[in-house]
Amino acid sequence: MFDFSFGELALIGTVALVVLGPERLPKVARTVGEWVGKAQRYVSQVKSDINREIELAELKKLQEEARQAAASVQSSLNEVTSGLSSLESELNKGASGTDAAATGASTEALPTEYAWEGAGEVWQRSVFPKRYKPGPSVDELAEELARLKRQMALPSAHAGASRKYAPRARVNRPRIRR
Repeated sequence: MFDFSFGELALIGTVALVVLGPERLPKVARTVGEWVGKAQRYVSQVKSDINREIELAELKKLQEEARQAAASVQSSLNEVTSGLSSLESELNKGASGTDAAATGASTEALPTEYAWEGAGEVWQRSVFPKRYKPGPSVDELAEELARLKRQMALPSAHAGASRKYAPRARVNRPRIRR
């Protein structure tokens, strides 16, 4: 913004020191610093507002281009739809037999290369057998675990509930009892 060299800043500082004195110079410097900070924040805010407006204008331009493209696609889709409906109506007229009866041709004499495989068959739903056997439920698993514990004669989980703490770990040193 302003191009001040170090020498110019030093000269301004010494003049301010002589004019204001050492008591009021820190207060004045603090006030000037606050004003400069406010000015910088204001300038950066204005820059960001301008950039936002520019981006908004670009987005509006892109939106308008997208609307025009969508309108052109919609119009071409409408043209294709109208063409398909006219083709469908022509095919329905030909399939009704009025043209075929007039020319003497039968509808059964159509070439079979265009027919789908199994076109005359009616679709039937088929049910396939299960490929897997469902596993046991959680209750069945719990019963099996209880049976195995009884079979192996393992102590139940609540048998050691009389102890308040876990048993002391064995250490290779003698325990001193007092």
